Amino acid sequence: MKAKALNKATPVNLASHSYWNLAGHDSGHILSHTIQIFGSHITPVKDDLVPTGAIQPVKGTPYDFVQPHEIGSKLTQLPGGYDINYVLDPTEGSRRRRHLHKVAVVQEPKSGRKMELWTNKPGVQFYTSNMLKDTEGKGGFVYQKYAGLCLETQGFPDSVNHPNFPSQFVDAGETYDHVMVYRFTAHTTKRGSSVSLN
Repeated sequence: MKAKALNKATPVNLASHSYWNLAGHDSGHILSHTIQIFGSHITPVKDDLVPTGAIQPVKGTPYDFVQPHEIGSKLTQLPGGYDINYVLDPTEGSRRRRHLHKVAVVQEPKSGRKMELWTNKPGVQFYTSNMLKDTEGKGGFVYQKYAGLCLETQGFPDSVNHPNFPSQFVDAGETYDHVMVYRFTAHTTKRGSSVSLN
């Protein structure tokens, strides 16, 4: 995604709100998917889901997916589900504008499908479709809560009001450049073969 500030500094923070269910869109919930998020901190939020301005470690909390876990394994510890921005851990060269770093790995055990997400942005919003209800979609299938997950790479939400967050201002004449790369693989255990789709 690209945007250009024409005549003055402008805050820009775009995100893609795509829903994913690697078992198939009509397979039910995503709670048995395994996810690993390469972010050891989150930006906690108030009741209205606006960040407080703090940056907190995930260790010892239900937000800890530094190591892979089933999404549903810690869900009972949260009211409603996941909807939080993760602070992505820096990798070598990730401070450079165009450098891509790994955001997350999602796997679905029955299908053998795996999705990797890479970006050049500092954060990712992890959302488990907590507010989805009776929503008709592809082929007339009706989606319910937890039917899909979202991984929205981004700058930190509400960064204009928190000087400790990375700035999302784009100077006049400069270009906002947001890169997301999805990499899909599938592994079939019967034949031991795998297919990679980029």
